[in-house]
Amino acid sequence: MLKKYFALSDKGARDMNKAIIIATVGNLFLIVPLGLSFFVLRELLKPLAGGKGEALTPWLFIAISVLIVVVMFLLEKLKYRKTYNTCYEESAHVRITLAEKIRKLPLSYFGKKDLSDLTSTILNDVTTIEHAISHAAADLFGAVASIVVSAVLLSFLEWRMTIALFTFALVGFIIVFFARIIIKKSLKRVMVIKLSVYSLIQQLLENIKVLKSSDKKDDYVQHTKDRIDYFTKESVKAEFLSGSAMIGAIIIIRFGFPLVIAYGGVLIARGELALFTYLVFLLIAGRIFEPLTSIFMMIVEFFIARTAIERQQEIINYPTQAGSESFAPNGYDIHYDAVSFSYVDDAERDTVHDISFTAQQGEITALVGHSGCGKSTIARLAARFWDVSQGTVRVGGVDVSTVDPETLLTAFSIVFQDVVLFNDTVYNNILVGKQNASRDEVMNAAKAAQCHEFIESLPNGYDTVIGENGYTLSGGERQRLSIARALLKDAPIILLDEATAALDPENETLIQEALSTLVKNKTVIVIAHRLRTIEQADKIVVLKEGAIEDIGTHDELMKKAGSYATMYRLQKESESWSA
Repeated sequence: MLKKYFALSDKGARDMNKAIIIATVGNLFLIVPLGLSFFVLRELLKPLAGGKGEALTPWLFIAISVLIVVVMFLLEKLKYRKTYNTCYEESAHVRITLAEKIRKLPLSYFGKKDLSDLTSTILNDVTTIEHAISHAAADLFGAVASIVVSAVLLSFLEWRMTIALFTFALVGFIIVFFARIIIKKSLKRVMVIKLSVYSLIQQLLENIKVLKSSDKKDDYVQHTKDRIDYFTKESVKAEFLSGSAMIGAIIIIRFGFPLVIAYGGVLIARGELALFTYLVFLLIAGRIFEPLTSIFMMIVEFFIARTAIERQQEIINYPTQAGSESFAPNGYDIHYDAVSFSYVDDAERDTVHDISFTAQQGEITALVGHSGCGKSTIARLAARFWDVSQGTVRVGGVDVSTVDPETLLTAFSIVFQDVVLFNDTVYNNILVGKQNASRDEVMNAAKAAQCHEFIESLPNGYDTVIGENGYTLSGGERQRLSIARALLKDAPIILLDEATAALDPENETLIQEALSTLVKNKTVIVIAHRLRTIEQADKIVVLKEGAIEDIGTHDELMKKAGSYATMYRLQKESESWSA
């Protein structure tokens, strides 16, 4: 049950069960000093009943008390180790499991989820579960188990008094049981609002330069503040709701104590209850409501944790792109056969529709067209960033949907339009392309990508840390580093998505020369808006509104006077105007 409820590993579930057993034993062991008190009380009451009490030895009681303290200390220490070590190990295990799962999720999932949502799940939600496991789980289940055992034992002593003792506790549990639905709903609502706040703050940080340079900064900041205030109010409401239910239940269970007093008095008056038994129940009633109160307080922790667990399991249970881990294509031709794809589940809103062509090995295939026509989508379908809605994409005769994405990507070198760099050294950023590359290989790739000269001018050369996403570099320098990374990987298939967009004409020419040596005997798909950069392409696929309008070489397409010729002529005119 624990394994399923908290989504624990097998080891975590075993250790947590041990912690609960230890907590139960510890709680039951608290009966020992209570039993010692009963023994003393019984001996003190014997003279009142005309009997003779035994002589009490103080040193014996001191020795027993010391032994009880030592045993309770050892039990608490053992419970602490089992509980906290387990929860921290589980937290590490969960975060690694989530990271591994996210690594294998299709990109379509990230289109549905905000980055702040995923970050919150990995960090905040796991911390929430960790807190519930470490501070509540063992104590809660231990307290429940010990109270159940105590109730069973007391029922043998006097079942009517036992019912009186726990009647209002049962009422309290019923209140919490029915309140949990409303509480969980309010907690989920607060979570949605909190995620919207996270998203706003993330946007604020990511677009701070744009906001600072516009007159909308104050409006955006005020909107964020208003949203935070709204989140605060809703959080207080949710806490008030859960707190009211818990406090109400706690107040009700406290009525069990006066009920024991009153009902026990009635039974004594009838001669149906011994004075000693009555005093035993009074002592137990004074003790048992404390763990009951703790139980109700810890139940809220469980409600909060359950919401976090459900969000975590949503990621864990999301279907991945499965496939074979072996990939042995017959060459590296990329063949698109009647391919259609939509980012949304709507066949009437396909991003690309009925795409059929072959990008042959040893040739450069260029994809051109107006923005939004599906160029990047078509290229990335070959690398299985998404699975096609209809048709098939084959690499060397192998359907890419049958190959594990990570295995498939070993055959691809990709230069994205949006460069991603890490807050690390230049050397390590290039090394991402091939982890086992030598330093000479890294430097040769940098030279081929026209990076070496500017890298050498940095304070520490290749060992210079370039900051978050390479913010210390210019756009062209960042793009050249990404090209160096692709050159280092030296994969048989190359996808270039606006690879030279951020380069000046001089460096663009040098990069074109470097790419010309890279693409020999390889399958190359180039996406370009500047048509002069793909004049020498072996095949140009012209796209319009997600479909293929024409295919041919530069000269063939210019003769047809279609969309390609129009775009080429307009770009030439704009370049002359710029000049």
